Amino acid sequence: MNNSIVITGIGVVSPLGIGIDILWNNLLQCKSSLQYFAELDAAGYRNAYACRVTNFEAPPIYRGAWMALEATRQAITQSKIKLPENAGIFLGSTLGESMAYEMAAEGADLNPEDYNTYSLANAIAKAYSLSGPIQALSTACTAGNYAVGAAMSSLQRGDTSVAIAGATEPFSRIAMVGFTRSRAMAADGCKPFDANRNGMSLGEGAAIFILERKADAIQRGAKPLSEVYSLGLSCDAYHPTSPHPDGRGLTRAMNTALQSAKVNAGDIDWVNIHGSGTKVSDAAEALALKNVFKKNMPLLSGSKGAIGHALGAASALELAICVKGIAAQTIPPTAGYSTRDTGIALDCTKEPVQKEIRLVLNNASAFGGLNASLLLGACTS
Repeated sequence: MNNSIVITGIGVVSPLGIGIDILWNNLLQCKSSLQYFAELDAAGYRNAYACRVTNFEAPPIYRGAWMALEATRQAITQSKIKLPENAGIFLGSTLGESMAYEMAAEGADLNPEDYNTYSLANAIAKAYSLSGPIQALSTACTAGNYAVGAAMSSLQRGDTSVAIAGATEPFSRIAMVGFTRSRAMAADGCKPFDANRNGMSLGEGAAIFILERKADAIQRGAKPLSEVYSLGLSCDAYHPTSPHPDGRGLTRAMNTALQSAKVNAGDIDWVNIHGSGTKVSDAAEALALKNVFKKNMPLLSGSKGAIGHALGAASALELAICVKGIAAQTIPPTAGYSTRDTGIALDCTKEPVQKEIRLVLNNASAFGGLNASLLLGACTS
């Protein structure tokens, strides 16, 4: 774990609260942000329930950018950093500003290129007059992990001295239609790994991190929140929307993350599961966990029952939860999980668990067979 990279700031805009402390406190109370939205019902959606940020105002076609800018502001404030001009930006999103695409399809005079994932990253660069590298990652629901992993690599190569990394995703009616028609939605909420799970809840939000080389952070007097050790990636390419049933893709991603950091599976204290709440995905992830950890299963928790599935921003929001959990030495409960599925035969947390947390894996899977497992841990001297 030489050439360590640390996170020194977190910013969050989530359906369960704006700011990491509000989100965290609501998670510990096992709250859910799922709400009924009359306008979705009136528009003819079969499912009118979603996890949306209801206390954040932004122009509809710039909602993703505004959420990213607010999360960036929070992260910079917590980090107490003066951004160098060459700070890099690594941002993920599945759809970008999807409302702009809807308006363009209806005849509005809009250039879709002005509203893609790169435009969201560029909004941050313009806001802070940055000229460093910009990477836009549209790797669906793994995009947050990808972005933080890309930032880590850039810092280790010396391409930049500070990285702004994370993901943003505004609520998308396009996605709502697609998931509803594919029968992947659950009107009664997401229940990760639960015996009664029957689908996902669509969410939105943004999570942004300030990453630095550990030596640089310590030299300027910053207090690192966690270390980022490695990112394991894979693509099983089994099916456009479903993982391979035996979990081989996520197995490979987790093993790659562990091997890259020279960490044994038995050293992991906590896995934040992808836990989408769909029958097939959760079953495959459970097999992957058994493949990697065998009889030494770490504690498992999931976040999508509380904040929904924010697509490209999902793993970034969940990474923020992991970082906060490491700082608090506490694993949050899994909203929506109550009944053990004997087929999965794995348990998730039902209440906060205080314990020593040294190493955590944050799992993410996506359409197209993409898998990303990010390894992070408590800061060492």
